[in-house]
This record gives sequence, structure tokens and C-alpha cells, in this order.
Amino acid sequence: MNLLAHAVLSPDLALVRVGNVAADFLARPDEIALTGALAEGVLLHRRIDTITDKHEAVKRACGRLIGYLRFSNPIVDVFFDHFLVNNWPLAVPVESYVHNLHAEILEHLHLLPENTQFVLRRMIQDEWLLSYSDFDGLRTTFHRMEQRILHRSGRAVDMAGAVELFESQIAAFELDFREFWPDLVQSVSTE
Repeated sequence: MNLLAHAVLSPDLALVRVGNVAADFLARPDEIALTGALAEGVLLHRRIDTITDKHEAVKRACGRLIGYLRFSNPIVDVFFDHFLVNNWPLAVPVESYVHNLHAEILEHLHLLPENTQFVLRRMIQDEWLLSYSDFDGLRTTFHRMEQRILHRSGRAVDMAGAVELFESQIAAFELDFREFWPDLVQSVSTE
């Protein structure tokens, strides 16, 4: 799952939630150096990713991404956050939830490495989490991911093109999400 789902699946502990959201932006040495609740959040993030990657509905959704197979998992993660935003499972409105999450991140930002702080500030400034709600926001999200891949590996990748495929098969992707999400919630709450 992507950033919003990681936040939602965290226990009601700010530092765990911040670690869970920040995990994808931590270099391995920085991740290992974390302790306490932040480290617990990173471990939760990794556990959620493992559960996600093994689920049959996720594998099925990834299989639809012909031409994107190398990047199918992160693409499906973003697609599923689209459904999460649009089928919000919590009592508090998604905008309020994201605003509160941003405040928690800013309060604890100083505990994270500088590179991670930079990315999280950008996430807040550009409202990444709410941008998952529509197709233009999905394209913008994938353009950001393409830039990170290009910066890290020097490899140009077209992930944003997957949005057209998503639009054409949205009902099937949504069925996969609806099968997967309750299983993920159950797995995370029982482990």
C-alpha cells in the first residue's frame, strides 16, 4: 500500500505513524539507526508491504499492468490509495485526517534524517495524500515517482501512462481493492 494506507493502518501513536509513513524515504543506514516508536513504525511499514505483495488480489491487479510489470507493485499501491481516499473508512473526514497527520509529521520531523525531512516537507506542501483522489493527481504522483527513479538510477520510466490503463479497467481494480483491504486490515490488526 502507499503512504495514506500506511498511516491509516498505524496504531494511534504519532511516532509509529510517522515512522510508518517515512519508511519509504529512509536510506537503509538511517532506517537501522532509528529506535523506539519510529523504528516500530518502519517495521510496521515493512510488514504491511510484505502482506500486500503476497495477496492474490494485489497479484491479480499487478498482472493487469502489461508493460509496467517491473513497477506494478508501487503503481497498484497508488491505485489502491485512490480507492482508499474515495471510500474513506474512518469517521473523521479524510481532509481532517491528513491535516492531523501533517501536524504529527511536522512535530516529529527533527527526529528524521535531513533527506527524509525534505521529502516529507514536499509531501505536505504539495498535498500528496489528497492528490490520490483524482486521475490528474495520480498522474502527478507518478511523475514524482518517475523523477525519484531517474534521480536514483538514471533510468527514465513512464509510470504516469498507467493511469489510462487504470481508467479503462477501474472496475476490476476496485474489485481487487475491495477484496484486499479488509484482509490487510485484519492481518495488520492480528499480527
